[in-house]
Amino acid sequence: SLLDGSAKMSKSAENDNSRINLLDPPELIMKKIKRCKTDSGFEGIEWDNPGRPEATNLLTMYQAVTGKTKEEVTREVSDMQWGGFKPLLGEAVVEHLRPIQGRYSEIMADKAFLSGVLKTGAEEASQVADETLLKAQKAMGFLTAGDL
Repeated sequence: SLLDGSAKMSKSAENDNSRINLLDPPELIMKKIKRCKTDSGFEGIEWDNPGRPEATNLLTMYQAVTGKTKEEVTREVSDMQWGGFKPLLGEAVVEHLRPIQGRYSEIMADKAFLSGVLKTGAEEASQVADETLLKAQKAMGFLTAGDL
């Protein structure tokens, strides 16, 4: 969570600022990361210190969106403070989500494609439902159209 380093991000959490949503615009992502909870009273940023769950949380997030190893991240941030790291993390998250958000926009703009997907899905679901209903009717001893 962006508000509690010992908790996971959850879309069901009440506070939207506790998470990065896939469709959050870049400005909002940067704002959420800038405001996320970090520890104070420590020098630098370090990983795997049980007393610093926020540091581990944000470093793990950075590692996940950049694809860098833990060692690479540790070297990169060794001389940083939160004021320098948060913008770096924000940009990395924005860039990681850019292709997902772009594809989402393309799909949402293609109404014919969406309509086709919905129609196909409805037809397939209806077929499965019909088969399930027929099995249930037979199991319960009901006469079906095929029995007549």
